[in-house]
Formats: sequence, C-alpha cells, structure tokens
Amino acid sequence: MLRIGEIQYANVYPIFHYFRKLNNPSFEFIKGVPSYLNKMMLDGLIDTSALSSIVYAKNPDSFLIIPEISISSVGEVKSVVLFSNFSKDNLAGKKIYLTDESGTSVLLLKIILKYFWSIEVDFTDEEGVADAFLYIGDRALLNYYNGSYPYKYDLGEEWYKFTGYPFVYALWLISRYKRDDAKSFVDSLMEIKAMSKKNLSVLIDEYTLKGLTTYQIIDYWETIDYNLTDKHLKGLLLYYQYNLELNVIDHLPALNFYI
Repeated sequence: MLRIGEIQYANVYPIFHYFRKLNNPSFEFIKGVPSYLNKMMLDGLIDTSALSSIVYAKNPDSFLIIPEISISSVGEVKSVVLFSNFSKDNLAGKKIYLTDESGTSVLLLKIILKYFWSIEVDFTDEEGVADAFLYIGDRALLNYYNGSYPYKYDLGEEWYKFTGYPFVYALWLISRYKRDDAKSFVDSLMEIKAMSKKNLSVLIDEYTLKGLTTYQIIDYWETIDYNLTDKHLKGLLLYYQYNLELNVIDHLPALNFYI
C-alpha cells in the first residue's frame, strides 16, 4: 500500500480526479493542507505527495524528486496572493498576516519584500490586527476573483516579473524508503499529468468551489502549471539561493530525482 498525500486545494483537483478513477487498491489517499502533509511526510506517515518545495531543500537526503511534474506558475498563480489595504509603496512598517498553511509561500513573500520591493514590515498571526494578508489555496482564489481588498499582489507574478523564471510551489516527492514501491504510482502520475487538462469542462461536472463560477474555476486550472522543465529547476535553485541568504537553509541542496 502506497500512502499518498492529497492536497485539499483546487490546484491539484484535476490530478486526483483521475487518480481516483483508477480505483487502484494499492493507493491510499490522505487529505490535508500543505503544511499538514509536509509534517506527515517528514514523520513517515505518508509515502509520497506534492510537498512545499522548501521541504525538499531542508531534507534533501530524505526524498527523491519525481521528474517532469510540479505545481508551478509561469507568471500569475491566483492562489498565492498578498491582499492589502495599502499599496506596496505604502506597506513599509505595516502588519502582514501570514498563513500557516504553506511555508514555501511565506518564504516567497519574505523574498519579495526584501529583495524585490526593498521594504520592511511586521508579521503577525492575528488577522484582526493586520493591514495585509497572505492567503493561499482556495481562500486566496475566492478573494482573487471576488474579494474587496483595494490591492492584491500575486506572488507568482511578482517572482516572474523580477526573475523571468517560473515559480515552483510544490515538488512531487517520494520517500527514499519507498523507491522500490513507487513505479506504478509514478507511471500513473505521468499519464494523468498528460491528460489532466485536456478537457477541463468535464471535470467541472464533479467539482464545485462555493463562491466561484464555472468560468473562474476553469480559468484557474488553466493558470496552474504542472511542468518541471530546466527553466523551472533554475527558478527553484534561485529560490533556494535566496533562502540560503536568509539563513533558512544552510547549503544549496543537490536535486536528486527518482529514476
């Protein structure tokens, strides 16, 4: 039995829609937000998942990267967004609420603030006192399409604007201890990746996100990028370089792939 972490966000629904249709009895799906699945993988409670990309950088000896697939954006992503009551030119010294659902996105925001916008802010875990709010996943989507915040900054768009590279939010990782049990899963994942966006209108018959229209959901699915090309990897390594400079990691990890 291979225990598979299933992110409970719209961004991977097309992937898991097709996985469930396989009805493979050797696959067990365990749902959770990214930070929860990250911990489960580190604790050995699941065997594979799309995990926040910073998790790999902190634990490169524990995992293998499944090649050619990720959760990324080339430009805007729409589901990792800083919503603000102030423009970025007036954000210095203000309080920003940080989500606890994704470490990768929090670090991306800190990189943007320090290296791209050159401003210092205060961070808080209390929404009630914040001036701006980092939301990810479905909550970000609802505010992106229908929210009332006067300013919104798509972190994928900001990254691409300043670097020219895609941003890799999550890598598909396999525990090194499960290398020999993963072939069927990896083969299925590659087939599903190839078909996952060919007919998104079919998926909408089985998926709803309260507050979003059919058009908005399909528009979002078309935005998410599942590739992991050389350019994606260069962007990933640049992200890791920034985290090295911020002392989040103490060395640049080698990228070890499942083959």
